[in-house]
Amino acid sequence: MPREGYYIIRCPKCGRYTYAPTRQKTRLCVFCQRIFKINPLNAIYVDTAERARTRVKFYQTGKHHQEFMNAVEKSRKSIQSLIPQESVNLTEIQEITTEVQPTSTRRRELERILNQHARITNIDLQQLEQECQKAGIPWEWASQQIEVLIRSGHIIAPKPWQIRLVADVTEPTKTKTKKVSPTKLAQTIGKIIRKSPTPISHTQLLEQMNRESISSVDVEEALTLLKLQGYILITPKGTYKWTAD
Repeated sequence: MPREGYYIIRCPKCGRYTYAPTRQKTRLCVFCQRIFKINPLNAIYVDTAERARTRVKFYQTGKHHQEFMNAVEKSRKSIQSLIPQESVNLTEIQEITTEVQPTSTRRRELERILNQHARITNIDLQQLEQECQKAGIPWEWASQQIEVLIRSGHIIAPKPWQIRLVADVTEPTKTKTKKVSPTKLAQTIGKIIRKSPTPISHTQLLEQMNRESISSVDVEEALTLLKLQGYILITPKGTYKWTAD
């Protein structure tokens, strides 16, 4: 993989074009606020940031998508030859297949990581992913939490591949919350998603449940239960869709 230079990439969520240094593996889309992995084989390599910005503006007009795809296909073989073949580590497989922590534990661990690594200085998203893996936190879950915290203003992104914690993410202790069983709460949230006339987002669900004095930790537990049992899925736009019917 090139040590210096930039990849021109297309966000897999909203389809807008952007760029990132070749050393980065993860990026935040500034348009849809989604975190995604960078696939070099779906990118165009250029040697300077200026050329990357110029090409992104060119593709961003919306008239040159096919030209972008042709350029990706043309550069794919040369990029592929530069990507080292990574060997599979049995220890890593065992770590991946171990049972994940409960949502409440994951949330506390994520708060600890953010306070330790992102309070004073910026942290690269891929470094954050590594810290989450060490703590047993699934990156898919963690990246969703980061997206929510960016939208709520608790986290800022000085660069699309870096974040920084600017406000305490711990829930206020002044507000008393109702204790509801995960099963009953999952049923309630399931009905909301199923009956909603328009797609409902993670933030909207949290706001609605918070108005009913239900903590976000309990909401996360219920959503995890619904996803594991196949009742809901997350759309590319970050909204929830009922799939059980």
